[in-house]
Amino acid sequence: MINDANNPEIQAEWDLLNDLFPHDLLYPWNPYTIEAEAYFVEQEAGNSIVAVFTEAELAQSSQRLMSQINQLWSATHLQTSLLKRFAEKIPDELLNRLVQVVTRITEQVSSQSLSLADQLVECVQELLPEWPEDDLQVLARPFAYAMRGAEPDGAGSNSTILEGASWSELSEIEQARTCLVIARYALLGVFSDQEAS
Repeated sequence: MINDANNPEIQAEWDLLNDLFPHDLLYPWNPYTIEAEAYFVEQEAGNSIVAVFTEAELAQSSQRLMSQINQLWSATHLQTSLLKRFAEKIPDELLNRLVQVVTRITEQVSSQSLSLADQLVECVQELLPEWPEDDLQVLARPFAYAMRGAEPDGAGSNSTILEGASWSELSEIEQARTCLVIARYALLGVFSDQEAS
């Protein structure tokens, strides 16, 4: 038989339990006793969230929570759709970073008025920090604005850019254009989801 007093492992476990739960009352196994009623009243008073917050604070907090859940859902949905559609065209790490940037940009757009070109540049600038903003603005124009005689959404140029070689075989300009196409797709997807909801 093991002597608990001489076993340092068992003694350490007891010390840890005493440190974690120093003043916890034992759970009353018979709920019909007077001590049990006092225990339950004390537990109810200590854990009552209604007593701590007003109805307005609870409503505001729940709205904030639902907004955060919706943002996470939107980002997850966006990430899944981008991975399905563009997994062979761009490395996963860049796609994941693009999802984070697009999510942040769409939150900012509601408080600022940024053009589609500016949004595209902001998204891609974090992915390609070596590119100057002015150069990215020039590359973003065909994807943001319909040119004369071109399709209104630039779909023709988008499909030709996304066809062809793998990411490592693309030139720096082709990589930047590919990032702009994917950023445009992501932004338009997020905005259409927001309009639908």
